[in-house]
Amino acid sequence: MNKYLKVLSLSLVLTSGIYLPSVNATSSTEMLITIAESNPVLVERLNVIALNDTKQLNQLLKMADSKPEQLERLLNLAETDPEAFEQLVIISNAEETEADGEVSTTGIGDGGVIRT
Repeated sequence: MNKYLKVLSLSLVLTSGIYLPSVNATSSTEMLITIAESNPVLVERLNVIALNDTKQLNQLLKMADSKPEQLERLLNLAETDPEAFEQLVIISNAEETEADGEVSTTGIGDGGVIRT
């Protein structure tokens, strides 16, 4: 069983690195290894997300900022209150855009014209 969890966690670390083009992959990989060594249950939960929803996995890893405790809290929120988690994702993305100097809100105005 222990050997199975190690193999599973290592495969999660390797596959997660593939899906992290915009995130610092080294920090994320280090965080995932730390999680694999200390919290195999969390690794299993992340593996399920990696297999089913890579977009959500990317958001979780990006928002966790390489902090395992924060990743677990975000994952708990995503599972218990998906609507609140989605709102945090929107806020996080807006903060990133603002930090880059490009604040943009896209919406549909009168007559179906898209404004940016």
